[in-house]
Amino acid sequence: MGNILLCDYNNKCLILVDPLGKYLNQLSVESEPFDVAITSQNIGYITLPNTRTVLRIDPDRLVVLHKTGSNDQDITVICVSAVQNSGREIENKVPCYLGVNMYGSLFAYPVVNYTICLTPESRDVFSKGVAIDPRVVKFHAVNVGSFVTCIGGQNYLTITKSWQSGISKTELNVKIETMVMPTDICSDNNGHIYVSGQGSNNIHRLTHDGKVLDIPLDSRHGIKQPVALCFNPNYDKLYIVNEWGRSVLIFDVI
Repeated sequence: MGNILLCDYNNKCLILVDPLGKYLNQLSVESEPFDVAITSQNIGYITLPNTRTVLRIDPDRLVVLHKTGSNDQDITVICVSAVQNSGREIENKVPCYLGVNMYGSLFAYPVVNYTICLTPESRDVFSKGVAIDPRVVKFHAVNVGSFVTCIGGQNYLTITKSWQSGISKTELNVKIETMVMPTDICSDNNGHIYVSGQGSNNIHRLTHDGKVLDIPLDSRHGIKQPVALCFNPNYDKLYIVNEWGRSVLIFDVI
């Protein structure tokens, strides 16, 4: 529907606004929501790392459909990323990935058939997930098995490509001199990657292999401490959470 779903970390709630920022609804949650993703099937996933839980919601009505979590103190779900244009719901389709931190290792765990199993006895995360850097705070699923990740405390990106169900993979670290403290990643319908630089007050546009195409937005456009960004379903608007979460900027894409 083109609405925007915001995670309010401090007030422990989700806020739904229309495409122009008008308030529509909100949902209180039990803990601080860290990350949100809406799949192509219009299902929302919210991570609550401080309580080691994940919510599956109806994003239009803000209704919780399912809650899952782990009683193990060493298992936490940090981030989540939807796979773009994953089509209609069919068996074995991967609509999104969860960033599951398990015993010091982080896995990009595919949510298949809406099943999320975080019990260590099942070994499901180990067998199906793709191992990525345990310091990752945000990642973006470019497509099935391919990820671009932001590493906590670092000024570079990591591009991971896996195949054979995660058994084989390649990794490439990309250092961009004009970007400081990358915080979030998204991509457009042309296959370009967009990264927000919180410390450099700019937005970079990259190819899938990490080559910088340009810097379409910077402080001259009002970019200041950006922390998150995404496109609307039609890719004609870019939303940027600005000023360390205090405002949202809306840009027309032409």
